[in-house]
Amino acid sequence: MARIDTLVEGPIGWLVLDNPERRNAMNQEMYAAVPDAMRRLVTSGDVRVVVVRGAGEVAFGAGSDISEFPDKRDRERWPTYARIEHEAHEAVRAAPVPVLAMIHGPCRGGGAALALCTDLRYAADGATFAVPPARLGVGYPVDGYETLAAAVGIARAKELTFTARVIDATEALGLGLIHEVVATADLEPRVREVAAEIAALAPLTLRSAKTVLTELGRPESQRDVAAMEASVRFCYDSADYQEGIAAFLEKRRPDFSGR
Repeated sequence: MARIDTLVEGPIGWLVLDNPERRNAMNQEMYAAVPDAMRRLVTSGDVRVVVVRGAGEVAFGAGSDISEFPDKRDRERWPTYARIEHEAHEAVRAAPVPVLAMIHGPCRGGGAALALCTDLRYAADGATFAVPPARLGVGYPVDGYETLAAAVGIARAKELTFTARVIDATEALGLGLIHEVVATADLEPRVREVAAEIAALAPLTLRSAKTVLTELGRPESQRDVAAMEASVRFCYDSADYQEGIAAFLEKRRPDFSGR
């Protein structure tokens, strides 16, 4: 049964795309489950970073489940599908904690759109990427184009979508689609290492950084300057600020509480 799984391991939360029979392709029910799954993770205990991955070792996500398009993504029903898909993207993009993608195997179409909503993307050397809506005649989500263009630039986004070609992890790294490529056997250990490093840092500072950088990615007229300034101010009002300064002066590792 296709589903979205979640797992909490201390400060690291996992959001798992679980549809192995279709190489973890996302169906409508899976998209619909993402917002609640992400909400549970970021409000669960001390989760300070979330990792998105595909179940198993075959694929991150082969796209959206095309088998259900005739019934759920036809001319009349595509607006509902698009809204549900957008809400899934926004839940990942707007998570208050850093979100990583652990990418192995195919990362195509809807899978690529979801991965691009994360903050940092790590891929195995055998991973492949494509944006193939032109092979199917479907309309790709507007926010999918937006995140693609933000990662690789308008010109490269056009080239990838106009040709629908498959690229390997090395080319994806060069284009800025992902942040690092590692050997397949080293992918999970590397992602766990980065996640642990992030989780050890000051959570409120990271939340502020995500707020500010997200707002800076918007047109200047649309930025929430008050939210940016409030997030910075909150850091200085926190116990973590006092802990960070004390630890530095005492030459010890800080123990941040997120308060």
